[in-house]
Amino acid sequence: MKTKTFKTIVDSKEREILVRSPSLQDQKEATKVYNQSFSEALKAKAVVRAKLDDLLIDQGLWDSIKQAKFTELQSEILEGERKLAKGGISLTAARDLAMSMRKTRDDLRELISVKTNLDTHTAEGQADNARFNYLVSACTVYNDTKEQYFKSYEDYNNRSTDPVAILAAQNLANMLYGLDDNYEEKLPENKFLKQYKFIDSKLRLINKEGKLVDEKGRLLDENGRFINEKGEFVDKDGNLVDQSGDYIVEFSPFLDENGKPIVIEDEKPKDKEEVADVKNETKEVMESSNSESKE
Repeated sequence: MKTKTFKTIVDSKEREILVRSPSLQDQKEATKVYNQSFSEALKAKAVVRAKLDDLLIDQGLWDSIKQAKFTELQSEILEGERKLAKGGISLTAARDLAMSMRKTRDDLRELISVKTNLDTHTAEGQADNARFNYLVSACTVYNDTKEQYFKSYEDYNNRSTDPVAILAAQNLANMLYGLDDNYEEKLPENKFLKQYKFIDSKLRLINKEGKLVDEKGRLLDENGRFINEKGEFVDKDGNLVDQSGDYIVEFSPFLDENGKPIVIEDEKPKDKEEVADVKNETKEVMESSNSESKE
């Protein structure tokens, strides 16, 4: 039986949680949950998966042009993988190809996102989700006592956004569907970029010195802001800016039609402290003047 473990804090104590693969009885109960959810979804007029493409076309969300684009992007990725596997091109060309493949994958994900999102709302999608949620609730236990962490299927649904619930779902999904936490890292383009030190362990672009950069080689900080070699904030063209993004420059007055500087008096009303300071300064000047007069 496959298992996954992780640690968490329960009632101020560290406990180890175990996620096991579903037993035959778990699968039978999960099928009951699937059937009930599927039936309820149909009664609620949820579309079935077989009709999803027709619905997308009817709603103008998918057409022959998007289908052709989908096929084209898939072909571009496969051709890129073949070229990287074959080698024989310059390292610069290979880097450009890998970067292009990253963008193509993003474009492909965005293109099919509408399909992916709507599929979860089909009758089958809702039933699949209900079955999986039941399995998470049944297969998550304390490692030492083997007592179930979630009291029931309903308890899991009520706590599905808790950290333990999220980790348990991730671990069970990895076991059931062969998902890999390092999926992105193992993509051919990212394996190449990492092998030749074009990206770091977080798949972020770096230069030869290991510093974070954008696609054009401009330095970035940990938050993705442009910086110079001194670590100072700059704009995309290298001009100094402050924390707020305002330019750091020495201001010169604007000029009138005759080329003379235009000086604007500060018309902002002074606060009470500033007024008091002015009064005190005036008083001191007057007292000093009177004293000199008497002498």
